[in-house]
Amino acid sequence: MNEWLKVLIALSVGGSGVLLLSILITYVTKGSLSAKWSYLSLKLTLFFFLVPVFMIPELLSNFRKVNTDIYYGSQSVHQNTLSLSLTFVQILFAIWVVGVFITSVWSFYSYKSFIKKMKIASFLVPEESKVQHLLNENMVRMNISAEIKLVYSHCNISPFLIGILKTFIVLPMYKIPNDELDLIIKHELTHFKKKDLWVNRAMLIATILHWYNPLVYLLQKEMHVWCELSCDEEVVMKMSHIERKKYGETILNMIERANEQSKSHFVGAFFSTKQMNLKRRLIKMLKVKKMSKSVIALSSVALLTLGSIGVLGSTLAKENTPSVSKEVDQEKNKIATLVSEKENKTESPGGYSEISAVKLSDKSKFSEESWKEVLKGIEAGEIILEDE
Repeated sequence: MNEWLKVLIALSVGGSGVLLLSILITYVTKGSLSAKWSYLSLKLTLFFFLVPVFMIPELLSNFRKVNTDIYYGSQSVHQNTLSLSLTFVQILFAIWVVGVFITSVWSFYSYKSFIKKMKIASFLVPEESKVQHLLNENMVRMNISAEIKLVYSHCNISPFLIGILKTFIVLPMYKIPNDELDLIIKHELTHFKKKDLWVNRAMLIATILHWYNPLVYLLQKEMHVWCELSCDEEVVMKMSHIERKKYGETILNMIERANEQSKSHFVGAFFSTKQMNLKRRLIKMLKVKKMSKSVIALSSVALLTLGSIGVLGSTLAKENTPSVSKEVDQEKNKIATLVSEKENKTESPGGYSEISAVKLSDKSKFSEESWKEVLKGIEAGEIILEDE
């Protein structure tokens, strides 16, 4: 029970610390670092929310810890003076489990409802269609060999990518010019190549496990924003200024068409432009350029700093998590019981516990053979016969 609490707190503290530092670095640098770096730093944050990295220092220092335990003995078992009652920890665990269950059920229900809606309103794009040729051409150009299918949907949506094992690019039924379709497909294939669908699933798991932590929802929001910005950055990296303007116009056209035809807040949650500052997105897209060596070096140092902070924060959080007092009390009681039994069960030559004094009324407590031994002890003066 206490180990569960330590792991959960360590993961939460480690992830939260890296997230806050990542946002601070992004704010202080004011766009000097690339969108790709910001997205990578958020993926590193997600990593610390999910992976118990504090176990690495424990494993590396295992030999040293064993020697320390031998030197200090049992004093090294409980270093924390602060403790929590077992009942309190059990209540916390129950609340956490209920929160995990509710969050999981709601996420599963929302996803299944959306998939059911899409299946009813969607159909595969014919192999001989122009848009299918655009997909094939872009996949060859981007060295993507996986099977990705195109789907038309009657739902009033903007294009999106869905499915990890079976991947689909879902397109709306309204008329889209071929040049815009080409850019849309390139954008969604970039998401696929960057494995953003897997990142989204990992983000969902983190949200379920850390539903109580408001910073995990901030991470979810930031992750979505920088996922799109980093995707834009990669798509337009080799484009001219005119081509970038065309790409920006495509984004605006998709938003305008979707807003005209869809008022569903839930479907809007799947838009590529979900609640994003469009001005910021378009400006960053137009200013994209390759990073200089100095910026690359700064980015690397910043990532190493984030990683170090995450490991240190999670390790300290685990080491300083209060222990469960009930467990300590039980250990003490066990030791006291063993000592008491050792003191009270010293064997006599006759095979029975040594007695210092008895009363005649105690005869019923002994077997016949043992009582004879007691009487011999009284005669020899080794046992005192007390008055009734």
